[in-house]
This record gives sequence, structure tokens and C-alpha cells, in this order.
Amino acid sequence: MLPALPPLVALWLAVGAPLAAMPLAPVRGRAADVPALVFVSRQPASLSPGQIPGFGPHGRALATGGRLLVRERSGRIRALLPEGRFFDVADPCVAWDGKRIVFAATPSATAPWRLWRVDGDGSDLVQVTFDDRHLGPGHAEFALALPARYDDLDPVWLADDRIAFASTCWPQRAQFAAIPVTNLFVATLDGARPLRITSERNGAEELSVDPRNGHILYSRWWFNRFLPADPPDQAGATPGVTLDRARAVPQDTINQWTAGTVAPDGEALKLAAGDARVRAGLRAYQPVRLADGSIVATWATESAMSPAPGFVGLQRFAPSISPAIQLTGPRSAFAGPACDPAALPDGRVVFSGDPLGDGDFGLYVVNPDGRRPARVLDFAGTLELDAAVLGARPRPPVPPENFTGQNSHDVPNTTLHQARDSVTTFRFDCLNVFTNANVDAAIPDAPPAQRDLRIRFYTPVARPAAAGGDSLLLLYEVPVEASGAVHVEDMAAETPMFEQLVDARGKVLRSARGPAHGGGYNFARLGAGTKCVGCHTGHSVIEPASNYWRAKWFNIAPSAQVWTSSAATGAPRNLVDRRTRGPVDQVGWAAAEADSGKIRLTWQVPIEVKGLVLYAVSTDTQSGTNVRIRETGIVFRHQGREVKRLTVRRLLSAAGTRVDCDPVRVDTIEITPLRVSGLVNRRRCAGLAEIETIARVLED
Repeated sequence: MLPALPPLVALWLAVGAPLAAMPLAPVRGRAADVPALVFVSRQPASLSPGQIPGFGPHGRALATGGRLLVRERSGRIRALLPEGRFFDVADPCVAWDGKRIVFAATPSATAPWRLWRVDGDGSDLVQVTFDDRHLGPGHAEFALALPARYDDLDPVWLADDRIAFASTCWPQRAQFAAIPVTNLFVATLDGARPLRITSERNGAEELSVDPRNGHILYSRWWFNRFLPADPPDQAGATPGVTLDRARAVPQDTINQWTAGTVAPDGEALKLAAGDARVRAGLRAYQPVRLADGSIVATWATESAMSPAPGFVGLQRFAPSISPAIQLTGPRSAFAGPACDPAALPDGRVVFSGDPLGDGDFGLYVVNPDGRRPARVLDFAGTLELDAAVLGARPRPPVPPENFTGQNSHDVPNTTLHQARDSVTTFRFDCLNVFTNANVDAAIPDAPPAQRDLRIRFYTPVARPAAAGGDSLLLLYEVPVEASGAVHVEDMAAETPMFEQLVDARGKVLRSARGPAHGGGYNFARLGAGTKCVGCHTGHSVIEPASNYWRAKWFNIAPSAQVWTSSAATGAPRNLVDRRTRGPVDQVGWAAAEADSGKIRLTWQVPIEVKGLVLYAVSTDTQSGTNVRIRETGIVFRHQGREVKRLTVRRLLSAAGTRVDCDPVRVDTIEITPLRVSGLVNRRRCAGLAEIETIARVLED
């Protein structure tokens, strides 16, 4: 038997009024057929109200006291390490063969966390990371301004049996809070110096490995204290940005943890999950990929989780960028706080849950749809966290690696000269900043196509002792080609950067949601090259065309001015909002005329069109909508003159009907439903859900 653990002495969870009003029902059932699990049992953070040990930027390195334990399939509990070997433990991860475990541990409440490895039977305990941070010569500023301590946390096994982990070894201070910044590192088990693979400005932690491709899923602190601002700029200030919200361009603010994915060599950085159209839809901490390709992650009412996370729960995202489905929390079968998800072989999710909301977490399982939560174990007065299956798992593919050398920077840049050196660079290629994602994709519109744009690249330089931990430099400002392309050689590598699009007067370019301005920071490895398209949020998840010529062609409809002869329901703008799913009054348009109505799309830039995709309104028997458009007229105009006319003599589909044509130069397209039957909202009239216009912006 294990000795009893001290009781819970403080209530840690601070829940807002709306959530506090929700009853937290206990989970009464017991889980069946749960495989062997390794987990940690830790003391509550009694001196840090609101914190869960190991969770969030303020809780990740808390040392409260704990043990590394195994729950066998039979339910028997055994200690994996001798009593008192470490003061606290966290983050166990099991190797693909099921025989070894890597975990984080600390010998005392004030000592740094390091990584260790042990066999599944508790033998062969070996230290993996050490106190060996190298700041290099000439970095006394960092040594004096930042704590000498750094922590190694959140280890995972890569497909080739190296270890990836989060560490505060690269010395920075977060912009939002005076805490060290985590980044991702990769280490071999032979004691060689770890390789840093990310250059996040505010945080990168809570890793898992994607079983489909061997890439790393992780949590990114997406925040930027520098806000977009229009001229006139204050004397001596960096142009285009401000720290004063009263002077900033109106915008929604993002300050939250999102789910990213990156290859083990630091390439292929992408948004991993979320609804990118709304800020709250991107909340995702501790992302884990399930066997069906979906991602389960933790959400928190306090999206930055600083200074504390507030109420926490689980949600699941489809494999593509999409809205989440809530698995736990208010109005769910498991109503209490929940975190630390992990996949079970049968598709269920094991997690740490607190069904009564009193701060006492145990281990639970739940179906991937949120149904049938059941208790696995829950020791009174301690927090059972970080469960992982103790058994063999299918090994993911080993991703090819392009960059394996050591990092060029021991510390972040402190001068413009360092940021602009001609050695530590990568090539930046955005094939088309105007590219939009597919219809109904959960990605906002790109900025509207227009001429004489410029793109600014900013990078922070470290000021460890200053407010915010940095200052900002305008690294480059370059023209955007008329087609929307941007090509820059010798861009600063291994440093956080963000971009801003401005017009010829220096005014910040706006898209439908706000400024076309980086809400957070991205990065690239030395010698790499980026190839992306679209807006800042969507560029990493829209698949670029195979070459520059193909990338010129995109759906330019969201850039159009839209006019309709009448509107019985829905707004004319709905026809180019890239949404087709939902009631016609929200995603489409219907004419007031009994039979037809006319639509006109007009662009302010010269374009060449090679096709349209017309989306019919979806049938909705409840609202009495079953309109059918069996013949459609299309007229192409340039400077008021008709240049082409087409008649589409087939039924338009709600999935989209493609209409191709020889490329033609236009500035206006008129669309008229000619033969219509059925109803829209029980009214006889024509209606459409969406119009895609496949075109390119002309150079002249």
C-alpha cells in the first residue's frame, strides 16, 4: 500500500459568476477496460491560489511535492521510483515500445526541473538534461537581468527516439507577464547539447507527437504587445505600431494559448486546430491528436492563463481547421474542471478531472463525443495528473530533416545589426497575400485585393531589464507585387517576427475582421524557406499552389463590391462571405422579385477571370426553402462594355456549380437567375448562397 498523502488545504479554483452558478454533478461510474497508466500524484498549489501544478505559464514550474506512479490494468497502484528520490515529478511520456518513460523532476521546491528517463519497472534511472545553458561571451546583460535558473519540462518521445521538450533555457521574459519564456528543444539520449527548434516570443510548451506524421503538436502563447497604428507616428517611434491602445487602429485583441504544429527540425510551422474566424475559437492548450485525426485540447476561461487559468475544460476539434465541440464543462456530462487529455487505444480520452470543483483532481475517461465519463482513480487530497498509457504504441513515421546543426543564437537579438546579419537568414515567399481559403473553411478572409501595397517586417530585440522585456525594430519594408506576391531573401532566422500590410499612404490595411497585421509572432530556422499564401491567420493552413503562376489565381470575390437589384432576405454581402452552411438570411441572399433579381460584382483593380462557382441555397424544409435555379445568365463587362456572355443551362448545386470560361479581362460581372422554381422562406423568389470568382490581379 502507498502511504497516505496530506489532505487538500486550500481551494484553488476561482470560477466566474456565470460558471459558478452551474451545478457540478459528481461522476459516479467506474471506468472499465483501462490499460496500464503512468501518472503523477501531486500536492495542491496551496501557496498559489488558482494554479494547477504543471499547468499554464505560472503553474508549469511549480513544485508542490509529488510521486510518479503506475496504475496497472488490474487497478493495482505501484510507485515507479523510490520514496523521496525526487521532491516533485511531472509530465511522464512513454516510449513507443512501451518500455521506457521520460519525465520531468526536481530534487527540491526551489531547484530547477530537469528531464530523467526510467524503465517501466522502475530500473535504470538516468538523467537526460543538465545545468548546461551556454550564453556565450558578451552576454552579461542577460546574466544580470534574468534568473540563472531555467527549467526543462513536458518531454515527449519523437519517432526516432530522440526527446523533444519545453525549456526556459533561451533567455527571454514574456511580454504580458514577467515570467520566463518557454521554447521547444530536441535532445538525443547521449548527453549532446539540445537543439532549439522554435523561436517563440512568449511561450511554447505542452508537447505531444502527431501519430500521423511524427510532427510535434504544442501550445503557443499568441500575444503581441505592439499594436498597429496609422500615421502620423510619434517622433522617434517605430512606424506603424504603438503601445498606446488609444492610438492604435481599432481591432480585436488576441492574448491566448493556441495549438501549433511543427516538424522536429523546426520547419512546417502551422496552426493545428481551431476556428480562426473568431478569437475564442482558437483557445487550445495541451493539444493531443486522436486516432481519428481529431484534436483534443484544454480551454480556459482566462485565455492567457495569466495570472491564473480560471475554469478549465476539454474540447475536440475536427482534423481540419474548424469550430470545437465541448467535451467537459458546463452543460456537459462532466461538468467540473478538466485538463491533461491523453488518447487511449480504444478511442476514449483519459484526463484529469475535478467533478466537484473543489480542487481535488483524479483520473477519468470519457468518450470522444463527451458521453459516459467515468472515474479511474482519485486519491483524497492530491491531484492525479499527466496520465499516459504504459504500453507499446504504433511508431509514427520519422519526418525528413533539413536542418540539424546547432543554433546560431545563444540569446535573442539585442541590436538591428544582429537581426540583419547576412548569415542567420531564411527566404520568405508569400505567393499571394490576397488568397482566400475554401468556401466554409474556418479561416477569415484575406485583405481585399488592391494596388501599391507594402509589407513591413518587425522583430523584437531583447531588453531583459525593460518593461515588456523587449523593444521593437522595423526590420524591412518591401513592396507587394500587384499579383499579391512578396519575395524577400535574407530574412532574419531564429528570431520572432510579425508582418503588417500598409497602403501607399502608410495606413494599415484592413480585412473584414480587422487589421492585416500579425496578432502574434512566427519564426523560421536558419537556411529554411517559407512558402505561404493568404492572411496572417490563414497563411499557415491554406495549402499553397505548386508554383508562382498557379498561386496568382484565387477566389477574388470577397474583394468585390456587391450590388443586388433587391433583397427579400439576407444581405448582398453574404454572396461573397465564403459561407454557404446555415439559414439563407445569414449566409446567402434572396431577391424581392417573384422570379429573378440581378447581382453585380465590381472590382477596383483590373482582373482576369477564368471561372465562377455558383452555390445554390441549401434546402431547408423547416423554413420552407427549396428554391431551384435551372438557368443562369452571366455577363462580363470591362469599363462598361460587355466582353463575354454565358448562359448556364443546368441546375445549380448547393455544393457549388463550376462555370469555366476562357480568361477574360473584366471589372464587373452580372449574374441573373433566369429560370427559377421553389421557395425561399416560403416565398417565391430567386436566391443564391455564394459566388466564387476564380481570377488573378493583372499587372497593368
